[in-house]
Parts: sequence; structure tokens; C-alpha cells
Amino acid sequence: TGKPVKFIGVSERPDGLEPFYPERIASRILGMGDIVSLVEKAQENFDQGEAEELERKLANESFTLQDYLEQIRKVKKMGSLKNLVDMMPGMAGQISEDQLNEAGLKYEEAILLSMTGKERGNHLIIGPTRRSRIARGSGTSVAEVARLIKKFEKSRLMMKKAVKNKKMTERMMGGGR
Repeated sequence: TGKPVKFIGVSERPDGLEPFYPERIASRILGMGDIVSLVEKAQENFDQGEAEELERKLANESFTLQDYLEQIRKVKKMGSLKNLVDMMPGMAGQISEDQLNEAGLKYEEAILLSMTGKERGNHLIIGPTRRSRIARGSGTSVAEVARLIKKFEKSRLMMKKAVKNKKMTERMMGGGR
């Protein structure tokens, strides 16, 4: 027809229509990622103030399960995990489908929503009886609740280290001027 392609469908969801950029699509197909589109998606879903607040919470060790729940929701809004991973340079095909378990995010969200605000604010108060109640409320097992809490603690530690490394790098770069 001689008409240019303006948009491309990347999923069956209503928000799966994206502007068509031939070089970006070619880069994704070749497994080289599409960092520009990834950054654009992140900017749509995260604002600078929220990012700074999150960084502050991680540095002060006040990152809670409530914050974790909000991060899960924001990542889900960005699209499928497979599409996000495919946008990262060198990651296409490196992570298996079962590692990108989108259903797992739904279960995690259900577990977190079955907790009280107090429990999401302080995960250390979640003992065996609370874990059992949370598991019943979320339709999961006590082991899955325990796994989520352990995953949260690991994520929190990793993110805290990343924030420290970022600050150290900024100090080194700032000190060299």
C-alpha cells in the first residue's frame, strides 16, 4: 500500500500497541536489547520523586513489604516480564520461561494483600500462626509465604548494596573533579 508502519502490537493487552521504530525492533530480534524503550517504559511508570524516596528507604533500611507490593504492581504495569527482559542487552534467551513466572507475581501479590498493614510494615512480626493465616487468606501454602518473606529479605539486601555502590561511585566521580 506504500503506507508507513506507525505502530506495532507487542501483546494482546490493550496497552500492547507501541510506536514502531525499525532499528529498535531489529535490535530486539537480534537479541541486542532495546534499552531506549526500556527506559521509556520505566519513566512512564516511575517518577523521579518516587525513585528518590525508594532509594532513601533502602539506605535507611526502612523498605517494607508494602513498598515491595508497590514495586510488584509497577513492574506488572510495565508489561510482561519476557518483553522487559528482551529489552535488556544480552538478556534475550538467557532467562528461561519458568524463571519469568508471571503467575508467581500474582501469587506474591495475593500473599501480600492477605497481610495486615501492620504485617506489611514490619515483616519481623510474622510468626508461624500469622503465616498460616496469610497462607489461608491467599490460597497458598505456609511454605510459599515463608519463601516470599525470604525473597523479600534477599531483595532488600541486594537493593541496599546497589544503593551503597551507587553512592560510593557518585562520591568517587564527584571527588575526582
